[in-house]
Parts: sequence; structure tokens; C-alpha cells
Amino acid sequence: MKTPELITLLGTVISILLSIIAYFLKQLHGNFKKMENDMSFMKASIRLMKAELKSNYNLLRQRMEFLERKM
Repeated sequence: MKTPELITLLGTVISILLSIIAYFLKQLHGNFKKMENDMSFMKASIRLMKAELKSNYNLLRQRMEFLERKM
């Protein structure tokens, strides 16, 4: 009579542990999705800053060339 109770208890404990593991895996997956979205936003921001920096550099270079010609 003790073995069916023991098996039921072990089954319950295993079920609870698997539920806890599934919950944390779901949380981890959500965190990775958020991180992926943040990384793509950062990449887009970096590309934008790089393009602005390049255009500012080109503008500055053109002004320097203009001033050199003027002299």
C-alpha cells in the first residue's frame, strides 16, 4: 500500500518541478525576445548616428576645401 502512495507523491513532486521549470523557461524566452528587440533598436540607432557623422564629416571637409580655395 505504501508504494502507490509513494509513486503518487513522486509523480506530484515531479509535475510541480516540471511546471516550475517551464515557467522559468517561458520567462527566459521572453527576456531574450526583449533583448533581441533592444539590440535591433540599438543597431538602427548606431547606423543612424554613423550616417549623421559621415554626412557631418563630408560637410566639414567641403567647407575646408572651399576655404582653401578662397585663400
